[in-house]
Amino acid sequence: MGTKDSKAKEYLSDNTRFSEICNYVLFDGEKVIKPEDLKECDTTEVLSVFGIDKKQIVKQKWRDLLKSVSVKHTGQMYVILIGAEAQTDIHYAMPVKTMIYDALNYGEQVNEAKKRHRKNRDYRSSDEFLSGFTLDDKLTPVITITLYLGTTQWDGPRSLAEMMPQMDERILPFINDYRINLLNPLEITDFSKFETGLRPLFELLKNASDEEKLNDLITKDETFTRVDVETVAAINLFVGTDIKYDEKEEVVNMCKAWDDHKKLGIQEGMQRGMQQGMQQGRLFEIYLSVQEGDYSAKRGAEKAEMSLDEFEKAMSKAGYKIPELV
Repeated sequence: MGTKDSKAKEYLSDNTRFSEICNYVLFDGEKVIKPEDLKECDTTEVLSVFGIDKKQIVKQKWRDLLKSVSVKHTGQMYVILIGAEAQTDIHYAMPVKTMIYDALNYGEQVNEAKKRHRKNRDYRSSDEFLSGFTLDDKLTPVITITLYLGTTQWDGPRSLAEMMPQMDERILPFINDYRINLLNPLEITDFSKFETGLRPLFELLKNASDEEKLNDLITKDETFTRVDVETVAAINLFVGTDIKYDEKEEVVNMCKAWDDHKKLGIQEGMQRGMQQGMQQGRLFEIYLSVQEGDYSAKRGAEKAEMSLDEFEKAMSKAGYKIPELV
């Protein structure tokens, strides 16, 4: 896993941010899932497949994040598993990737039921014994959310069907499709449903390619006057900014930091310009000395720290002439 992907996983592991993502995708921003209701799960999902020889075949896959949560609905509680996949780049096989993750988890649930029933010896029929799963057993729903943290538009497939070629429409009903639950900040129109650092991060991701909008957001939106340091670090990494901040502080005034960043950039630009000007001036002095015969072109090239051929070309391009040897 690259640096960006590992940092994205670390940033999203916070329960408050994770719950906000879930609520936005699943409940249109309504605060149904609370941070304290989330429980971290092992992201190593194991599916055991038993062959004729009874040998165990094990496949392992690693999700970025997997958490369980109890949700109340019509007076009853039910549990769901929510996985999150952070993508800093477009993944053109994302529907297959998430389908495998979800299938492995469902397969593990069936295996756990099988182990439990064999231990308790409570199968009621040969059908249940062969299935390893009884008529009364229920699966815990698994939902995978793909969070895209790139700055270019997602042009990858959003369903399994989009990955397939054109075919006879009569067979389409027999092919099970599988779609991804994509959260793409570049497609969000209402950021007010986010109250954590996800809001400034998502807003800047959406406008990363427009420097004017980026500047207006940071300098005019009050949201950016108090941004937690973890989000500022995420903004620098995913948006590509270079905002300086004190890691010891809990919140950062990005408006001031951005202004300081621009002023520093101007100062550095002026310094570079002065240095370049001084270097250029020194070169012109060398060109003039060679043109007037104070010393040879070879000596001029040595002073300019160039090869003789490079020096002669540069001197000619600057409008100076090398004296002809008599």
